[in-house]
Amino acid sequence: MEIRLAVESDKDVLVPMVNQVYYSSERDFWADGYYRLTDNDFDSYLIKDWLYVLMESEKLIGCVLLKQEEPKVSSFSMLVCHPDHRKQGIGNRLVKFVTETAIQRGNTSMNLEILSPKYWEHKEKVFLKRWYMSMGYQLIKEVDFKDYYPDHMTFMRCELVFSLYKKSLI
Repeated sequence: MEIRLAVESDKDVLVPMVNQVYYSSERDFWADGYYRLTDNDFDSYLIKDWLYVLMESEKLIGCVLLKQEEPKVSSFSMLVCHPDHRKQGIGNRLVKFVTETAIQRGNTSMNLEILSPKYWEHKEKVFLKRWYMSMGYQLIKEVDFKDYYPDHMTFMRCELVFSLYKKSLI
């Protein structure tokens, strides 16, 4: 397996894969027509060198977005594993990669956000929160999604919150 920066030729596989994975997980969050990753998003991430893909035998099976938020702070998001490759350590491998990359860049902390319904528990999101906390991430605060992305409100089927987590890398 190899992790590398995404390239333009990944778009036709990656964009539908990300949207299908998010749709299957978050279909109760969003109205029809909402996409987690648009072609424009992909192009923007490509230009900024934020999007990494995991390849196995020349097949794209996962991805993660790694951003530099502040001089010593990175964040990651959009960690996706192709459904046919779940429960094989892909998520752990991608988290390890972004953590090691952030450390190599001189970062001292890593942030991540988990989107969840505000008034009910989502089984996958509960699992993710526990998984990240088992890696040393600590909940910092929760914020309303609509405060960050008010233009997405027309697509929301329920009220959503971002749970903001942080981990020290030193």
